[in-house]
Amino acid sequence: MITLATPVTAQQAAPTPPQGTTDQAAPAEQTGESDIIVTAQRRSESVTRVPISITVASQAQLERQQVNTVNDLNRIAPSLEIQTAPGQNTGGGGSIRGIGTQTFSAGAVASVGIVVDQVSQGNANISDLFDVARIEVLKGPQGTLFGLTTSAGVINITTNAPDPTGFSARARTELSGAGIAGSQFGNQVIQALVNIPLGSDAALRVSGVTNLRQGVDRNALTGHYNDSNRYGGRARFLWRPTQQLTLNLIGDYSESSFNGAGDFLTFVKAGGPGSFLGDPRDPRTPNDAVGINARLASCGVTAREGNRDYCTNQSIVGRSYNYGGSGQLDYDAGPFTLTSVTAYRQSKDRGAGVSANVFRADPLELQVLNGDPRRNLSLFTQEFRASSPANQLIDYTVGAFYSRQTQSREPESISVTLRPAPGVAIPIVRSIGARDHIIDESLAAFGQATIHVTDALRLIAGGRYTSAKLSLDRVNLDLPAAVANQSQRLSSGVFSYRLGAQYNLARATMLYATVSRGFKGGQIATPPLPGSPFVVRPEIPHAYEAGFKTTLFAGWVADVNLFYQKITDFQAQQCTVDQNAVISCVQTNIDGVKTRGAEINFFGKVFTGLSLNTGFIYAKATYPDNFRGTDGNNIGGTQLAYAPKYKFTLSGEYEHDVTNTLKGFIAADGVWKSRIRYEANARTETTFRPHWTVGGRLGLRTPDDRFQVAVFARNLFNIHEPSLMQSDFPYNGTANIGAIYGPQSFRQVGLSLDGKF
Repeated sequence: MITLATPVTAQQAAPTPPQGTTDQAAPAEQTGESDIIVTAQRRSESVTRVPISITVASQAQLERQQVNTVNDLNRIAPSLEIQTAPGQNTGGGGSIRGIGTQTFSAGAVASVGIVVDQVSQGNANISDLFDVARIEVLKGPQGTLFGLTTSAGVINITTNAPDPTGFSARARTELSGAGIAGSQFGNQVIQALVNIPLGSDAALRVSGVTNLRQGVDRNALTGHYNDSNRYGGRARFLWRPTQQLTLNLIGDYSESSFNGAGDFLTFVKAGGPGSFLGDPRDPRTPNDAVGINARLASCGVTAREGNRDYCTNQSIVGRSYNYGGSGQLDYDAGPFTLTSVTAYRQSKDRGAGVSANVFRADPLELQVLNGDPRRNLSLFTQEFRASSPANQLIDYTVGAFYSRQTQSREPESISVTLRPAPGVAIPIVRSIGARDHIIDESLAAFGQATIHVTDALRLIAGGRYTSAKLSLDRVNLDLPAAVANQSQRLSSGVFSYRLGAQYNLARATMLYATVSRGFKGGQIATPPLPGSPFVVRPEIPHAYEAGFKTTLFAGWVADVNLFYQKITDFQAQQCTVDQNAVISCVQTNIDGVKTRGAEINFFGKVFTGLSLNTGFIYAKATYPDNFRGTDGNNIGGTQLAYAPKYKFTLSGEYEHDVTNTLKGFIAADGVWKSRIRYEANARTETTFRPHWTVGGRLGLRTPDDRFQVAVFARNLFNIHEPSLMQSDFPYNGTANIGAIYGPQSFRQVGLSLDGKF
């Protein structure tokens, strides 16, 4: 990512906030040579003292890996996968250790929550990451201290705080063009910030981003790449009127638009039995009985791995908006610190996010068209906490949390038409759609305490009681008015807990073991019309974890853990293509899903000049015994969809003086994944083989890090890992396979510039 503040290295000390508070006002992530500070337990602590498996990405790492969006977070942690396809990433957080929520249902929340500056984002997904100080990936249920969607883990994002001590500014760019230096698409990212002191106790920080992309999709009829343009900004005000009182006010706004195909399914295999992505060397020749390949070829499209071409004269445009604000008040009352966090967010989708011609191929005789979506979402949250000072006999945090998330969706039509000859149109399916209104409301009381039995031994106990109410009111416009109104209600009250112990073997070496019970609220699923809404039960994980942490060399942290998790009523989605060539996705509960394995992570500075973050995970995340997939086969005991069993990540940078006025640096970025399946069935055609994705940077910077120039490459070997795959596309039978590809699926080569003032 291009971060927009001066990185704090392991040798730089950061100001420490008052005891018991979060680090909202602290711009740095490290307070000493070997202490990386995190807020995984709602207070500022050294990462080696927190009994949770955490992968930490500092500002410097995010910058060298060019983590510009939430989707790029795939590359920072072996346990984290984020599905970039539309509708497959509810809440934005993806999956951790194979457990996540992929669904099109409006009444669903995520298993992995995104929290930005102490505020849960709910389903008001953020996209671009800019001016970020640190990202923590917390693994396993985190419901004791974090509200809403945290049953599989949390992505905890901390932005840079305003600095009252001086004026500063920064601007960075990443520039690439389609076809230039081997880049498969164009992308221009511009990020900038200004920090303005308003006195000795107050400051304002304003930052913004422009992200313009040409491709990766291309209209073969015109030769033009589709355009995706995003703009965003954040203003943050910090005021400390007294030593005891701190106020943080944050407001942000972003909007995005695209002109072209958007994210869509392309043909990667068409016809009868033939080669597939599981083995690109398969010599079999497709048997194209219905002439799909010939029809695609007539407009310049070839079904193959990595196909991103479409061919349509239909105009496809869309726009979305996301904005919100929060206010955090911390008051040091002496024996404890009081914290209040109030936040409101709203998002709006307008236009063809998943609409228009699903196949984007005008010559096909079968045409499936979706109507333009109009979706609104608002989220209000309020949290109160009381936290003790650190390192007392009993450290504690107690509080209450309230959230209300409201969604409305206007009718989204669908039509299927057969066009066997020019001027001939035979309607097959016509659906007007439904108007939905969803309210998700929850109220929780929580607390967690750490008891210092001795200087080395600590016991952990925490609990949370959540009362949740979910409602859906639907007007089904495909039904007669007398029966068009449909509704569902779901109420639940669940107790979550966390118990454990930790033991310090040395100052920076700690062993821990925990057991926890999490909670994710139920769904009211909205199946394809004319189906009626129905309840999907809450998801309850039971998790066990043991591990140790230690600090090596100049501040290199080792985090090793073993984990086991079994989920009652895992919430899943299964998509098939029905007899009318419509992709039909149904939500369901699967009881007995498990994930277990081991993970090792190293992050931080190894020694002066070398920073290295690397990790490996073995996560066996499986369906229960005798589970039947969408193809009718028994896939019990096999790996979950979207969950690689093995994953390795590496990000490192080495710098060395070139002259008295310049330092040279080289950075490497690599991810290896085992085979990935994309459907809950036994079909190998919709899996992707084990593969490496590698990139890096080479450049020069001044000794004070004020100016920097570098060339970079991402996905250097152009590995076409899909975001999504779908069999039976668009006709029945496994002959046709569709895939969605995103920017991560193609090579990018470019130039980055950075200046601090």
